[in-house]
Amino acid sequence: MKPTPPRLITLSLFTCCLLTTQAGCLGIVSNLMHAVGVDRIPPEYEGLEESKVAIVTMTDQSQYSDDVAARLLTRKVSNILSMEVKDMTLVHDEAIQQWRDTHGWDKIDYLEMGKDTKAEKLLAIEMTDLRLRDGATLYRGRAAIMITVYDIEAEKVVFRKEIDEFTYPVQAGQYTSETTETKFRKLFLSMLSRQICRTFHSYDFADTVALDGTLASQ
Repeated sequence: MKPTPPRLITLSLFTCCLLTTQAGCLGIVSNLMHAVGVDRIPPEYEGLEESKVAIVTMTDQSQYSDDVAARLLTRKVSNILSMEVKDMTLVHDEAIQQWRDTHGWDKIDYLEMGKDTKAEKLLAIEMTDLRLRDGATLYRGRAAIMITVYDIEAEKVVFRKEIDEFTYPVQAGQYTSETTETKFRKLFLSMLSRQICRTFHSYDFADTVALDGTLASQ
């Protein structure tokens, strides 16, 4: 007889608790779910694993200069993915900046960039309509995001995802008297980078709850 999978055992216990509503049972099941990984959300795309990846961010301002928001978002996404994605290595940001300095900033051929920087995959993040204010006295960030992964050897797009409008904080905002635009931009891009990176690594479902609470610690 085959042993019962741990996830099936956990789900059976959870069903039992719902039927009996015994005190403390749901807490036990929650811990069991965490132990066997039932509460982790799988990545939408796992193809960055065991790959050398170039990461580049383009914004509305990138065609004119080295946009600070693009640079910060690339750095934050790179830091998270390097820790969360198994056996992924990064093309150094200096190699990408050198390529852009040589080829220009107005238009980018992602496949050519990937080949020239010896990448196996290229993650392109296109951020448009970035806004940090909601009125004159409130910081509340919004941006539209397009995520595209290129397989450089195959010369094709292997994954694409659009986020029509990422908003942070979801509720309310932060008064301009409480922080600076520079600090809020860093916070907004940190939250956005988490959202982007969850496309490529598993994460705890509990981490999606009450992200607005991050403001309280700023």
